[in-house]
Amino acid sequence: MLIQFSLTIVGLLVCIGDVAALATLLTWQERAADPISRRQRLLTAVLPVSSLLLLLLLGAVFFLMMLWSPQGFEALLGE
Repeated sequence: MLIQFSLTIVGLLVCIGDVAALATLLTWQERAADPISRRQRLLTAVLPVSSLLLLLLLGAVFFLMMLWSPQGFEALLGE
């Protein structure tokens, strides 16, 4: 049971950090000097990085749901 709580705390910290990184990335993109720079930042940095961050967030939520499902903890451990 202690390992479930520990993994839950780690998962929640990953989710919080992920949301903070997304907010920072979008703020950085919006603070560009002109519209051309904003579009360039959007296409070269924001879209690829945000898709990876959202994938990480989805994986963390799936992990937490599996962790607290009735047989999920055993399935994650491979037992």
